[in-house]
Amino acid sequence: MLKELLYLLKYTLKIFEMNRKRLTDLTINDLLENQVWEYLMADNIEYVGASDKTEVVEDNNAYIVVTDFIFNNRSKHIGFCTPQVTGGLDNIQPVIITHKGQVEFYKESDWTEDEKRTALSKLGLESQAVFPVVYTTRVKCNRELFSGTLINFNEDK
Repeated sequence: MLKELLYLLKYTLKIFEMNRKRLTDLTINDLLENQVWEYLMADNIEYVGASDKTEVVEDNNAYIVVTDFIFNNRSKHIGFCTPQVTGGLDNIQPVIITHKGQVEFYKESDWTEDEKRTALSKLGLESQAVFPVVYTTRVKCNRELFSGTLINFNEDK
């Protein structure tokens, strides 16, 4: 039995490694094709692998899910977050994907004005057109859609 479990674990890890990609390489098309992605950190690099899950239940695994964002100017955008009932913005970490790259709304340290300008330039908007941002997952977490409001970088309601 133990030998079979070890084989299954090795096989699963091998499949994950074959199908994984760097989180920073995730695209809108990827999110539309697979709405749930399993998250893994290896050698200080963040990876994701497509999952066949249709709903996320908080457990020992980390997932990112496709998320809709609505800016203050009513424009709509697609990205992802890590839905978690417990924890704050540091656990949820919402990200929008643009043609200029990913735009994070949370980082561990305070944002400098230059970092904010760089992020806003990827969006092609001024801060007042972006914030507040309302986000809602397309995938249920613990049987409900997960949502929140960002009032600025590193700040939620």
